[in-house]
Amino acid sequence: MKTTISSLFVHLSLSVLIGILLAGCSSMGSTRQSGEATAFPAEGAAVTATVNLGKLTLTNNSPDTIYFRIFPTEILPVIEWAPCIAPEVCPAEATLDPGSKTQIPLRTIVEDRAESITAFWWRFLDKRPGASIPPMVLEEFVIELP
Repeated sequence: MKTTISSLFVHLSLSVLIGILLAGCSSMGSTRQSGEATAFPAEGAAVTATVNLGKLTLTNNSPDTIYFRIFPTEILPVIEWAPCIAPEVCPAEATLDPGSKTQIPLRTIVEDRAESITAFWWRFLDKRPGASIPPMVLEEFVIELP
């Protein structure tokens, strides 16, 4: 009888432990849906990003129109990309006017397993006389995902 009670206790303990582990794992995927907003880089920057409820909100705090591209950070070493070279050829969906913001569902950028995304943004400077394209200022920042 002693062996039976001991075996039953071990079986129940393992069942409870497995249940706790499974419950913990199933809730891990939902952390991106949390209500806590995380801002990058810091408030007051020319361009900021906020991650909240599975969406990335990109805000243009600058007085200039900006253009942007966002990639999963882990693919950057294996891709080749270039910013658009003039405002008239930049896609409208990757353009933010001064003081405006856009929301992008995270699922359109990365899978749930990704730890971070990198936002590249740039603005064009005044075209110099005789130049075919305007000069630009390009910046980037990494957004750690919740």
